[in-house]
Amino acid sequence: MDPITMTAQMSDVLFDEVMAASPRKVREMLFSKLGIKTKKTFSLKAFSERKSDQNRQLHQALIKTASKREADICKELIRAWLYTKRPLLKSTLDFLGVPNDDGLVEVEPEFFKELSKEKVKSLVDHLKKSFPKEEINLYLRFVEVPFLDEVLV
Repeated sequence: MDPITMTAQMSDVLFDEVMAASPRKVREMLFSKLGIKTKKTFSLKAFSERKSDQNRQLHQALIKTASKREADICKELIRAWLYTKRPLLKSTLDFLGVPNDDGLVEVEPEFFKELSKEKVKSLVDHLKKSFPKEEINLYLRFVEVPFLDEVLV
């Protein structure tokens, strides 16, 4: 699944979390490039609402785009967010018996593409005990695990 589709399927709450995990310069560049402006208000509550409003506008703009550049940006946003989800990554890799350093590996995760349907089902069942389904779904789609549409119902 391409990164734009993965972004489009995110809930607003998850998209806010993904955006919060990205570097400030990346967020500002995205808002600027896509012409997303903020309302000028100065209260703390208004700042929080303004940030959420900007994220909604960005989420909608990214969903409607089809360019390779925005797809690459979505991919980097997801990658930065995943770095904050090390317990999910570690649990997955440990379950699969893949050596890792607190959820990080030195090799490309090509081994995910070779998992059997039964292994994917048992992995998802294992992860559901500790992590939100939406996070599991995003991570496993990002690393291109097969059979997810059949397993994640």
